[in-house]
Amino acid sequence: MGDCAGAGPEQPSRCIFRSGFPSTGLVAQCRSDRDCRVGYYYGDPEKPVWLEPPPDLPTLPKPEVIWHEATFAEARFTCGPSCHASYFFEAKRRRLSPPRFQVLDVDMRRLLLAQIDGRAVAVRQIFSGREVARIERDWAPGPLESALIALHFDPDGRLTIVWSKGPDRTPVTERLSIPSMPRRP
Repeated sequence: MGDCAGAGPEQPSRCIFRSGFPSTGLVAQCRSDRDCRVGYYYGDPEKPVWLEPPPDLPTLPKPEVIWHEATFAEARFTCGPSCHASYFFEAKRRRLSPPRFQVLDVDMRRLLLAQIDGRAVAVRQIFSGREVARIERDWAPGPLESALIALHFDPDGRLTIVWSKGPDRTPVTERLSIPSMPRRP
């Protein structure tokens, strides 16, 4: 949760989301909850570096900021009824990822994310975007989100997926080993 001034979805607001690293974090300046400028700062929160909205999103809505670690944040934005985009900010190394869509979970130890990619779950490196694994199954019909019951990275680096299989929606649980780097061709 950030320190916010201003109230109401149609009112201007300003929020600061501080990291565990001194004088570093994220800031959101909003005209309304659907029209914000969001950026990261080092030193002075009055002088942030503003994020570029994704190409098909003219402005950013108010973010949900998740601090996965004291110095590693995910700024998540809704971009439609079943769409969200995430930017990842690493305060120690001063890195910001491009927008990543439909993120399901994050492996902080290896800096990987799992995301929906069409009818597959793709596992990618957070900052480079390189795919390290692609999971395709006989998912239940409909949007992939409706077939996924649970998905998370385990402390040992494996990915646990609970999903509905085929038209009869039989529940299936899998634990998959996920590489850290893309496989060589």
